[in-house]
Amino acid sequence: MMTGLLHTHTLSVVLFLLIYLIKCVLLWTNTARLDSFAQKIRIPEMIVSALFLITGLALAYNNASIGVGSWFWVKLGAVFAAIPVAVVGYRRHNKYLATLSLLLIFYAYGVSETKSARMNKRDFAEAGRQMALANHPELSAVVTEPMDSSGKTNANYDLVAHGKSVFLAQCALCHGEDGKKGLGGAKNLQETRLDKNQIMDLLLNGKNTMPSYRNVLSQQEMMAVVAYVKIKFAPQGH
Repeated sequence: MMTGLLHTHTLSVVLFLLIYLIKCVLLWTNTARLDSFAQKIRIPEMIVSALFLITGLALAYNNASIGVGSWFWVKLGAVFAAIPVAVVGYRRHNKYLATLSLLLIFYAYGVSETKSARMNKRDFAEAGRQMALANHPELSAVVTEPMDSSGKTNANYDLVAHGKSVFLAQCALCHGEDGKKGLGGAKNLQETRLDKNQIMDLLLNGKNTMPSYRNVLSQQEMMAVVAYVKIKFAPQGH
């Protein structure tokens, strides 16, 4: 169900952006054609807008990452600011307000994709780490660099302990510390039969409602998560 919601939301967002982009271009080039287009597209635009909002709220209700940082509220603010600006802009044929509304919508989309007000995916990783440290102070003692500043192997580095710290910061939001939380369509890790390569592929590329962590976690962090998941959640006999 969550996968279907995500695909529906993604489609409605793309259509919503496309409609506003076309309207904005027409406002700058031919207002008569804009009025004609707006009249023809009025009902489909209402349907797309409703799907956009309904599916977005449904996904938000099941999204544990909303509580990590301020990105969601920045996104929501941008969306709700764009609506009245667009209404006034198109009603008065004000090109600058219409363009501003379009930019706000694109900004909201970028914030949603990166989970960062700066549209930097590493911000979300850092916010998750800080939240995990607040809930698990012992994580502050975990060594997260396999090499020291001189390039020598760090004798205190523990790959699994590192993986646990990253898992609690990034993965436990949806999977839960026990792997069974299942929020937002997350799979039960205690039942997984995936091997190390398959888990790494999921982290790199994502799947369904699970996002890609390619630009969120480093290669070392992902390797550590894989090691921790295999040791912590591997079924008996696997």
